[in-house]
Amino acid sequence: MEIIVNSHTHIGDAFITLDKKTWTVEELVAPPHGLKHEMMRKASEKEILEGMKKAISVMEKCGTTHFFDFREGGVGGIKILKKAMEGSKLNAVILGRPVELRYDSKEINEILKISDGIGLSSISDWDYEELKKVAAHVNKKKKMFAIHASEAFREDINAILDLKPSLLIHMSSASRDDLEIVADAGVPVAVCPRSNAFFGIRPDIESMLECGISLLLGTDNAMIAPPDIMQEMEYLLKNFDVSREQALAMITANPRKCLNVGLHIQQSDGKNR
Repeated sequence: MEIIVNSHTHIGDAFITLDKKTWTVEELVAPPHGLKHEMMRKASEKEILEGMKKAISVMEKCGTTHFFDFREGGVGGIKILKKAMEGSKLNAVILGRPVELRYDSKEINEILKISDGIGLSSISDWDYEELKKVAAHVNKKKKMFAIHASEAFREDINAILDLKPSLLIHMSSASRDDLEIVADAGVPVAVCPRSNAFFGIRPDIESMLECGISLLLGTDNAMIAPPDIMQEMEYLLKNFDVSREQALAMITANPRKCLNVGLHIQQSDGKNR
């Protein structure tokens, strides 16, 4: 079965329409006070659900078979996504998130029961000791642990890798040394060039490839760019020194190899979990 994977989405914010002002990452998406999080807390389930369904429709139309969603809102947020997926042939790999920026063993267990793992914002948003507890819990349960890394500014890559992540998102403000460390660690990175461009950031995708990092492609926040992975790939080809073969690998072979998407194909058997 041929797969086409969108390796990083936030479709829960698809209902949000942004004005034309210039936003920083912190102002718009950083928890807990970024505009996105404020609006999601105020929105009704119906608003969020309808936005998700539109985003799912976009992914279906462009041929996506799998998407990895960082699902905000704890257990309740995951349940909304599962409701939105009813009747869809897409396979959602759900990476849940605690409601608050703290470790709660019971909450993490409840999230992991109905998801594929945990997807967090960044080490800069968390108390590191709390974050270590979350990561250890997820890894002990042998679920995916993914985290944003060095998006708007450089973060301590050794501290990030000490959490034993399955996947890093962005690395758009990382140094060349950081990229080499990630490559040596064998941790894949999902890049989202359109989202980065929205914030005036240009990830050094060419250096990531030179270092040997296994790259995946994602569309990030649905309020910033539609979750059309083919549009994302064309943007990548137009604005970066990346071959079509390399770009295609980022939405097919690389996610299958690095994130064990094949396992999800076998388990889902065409049905969303």
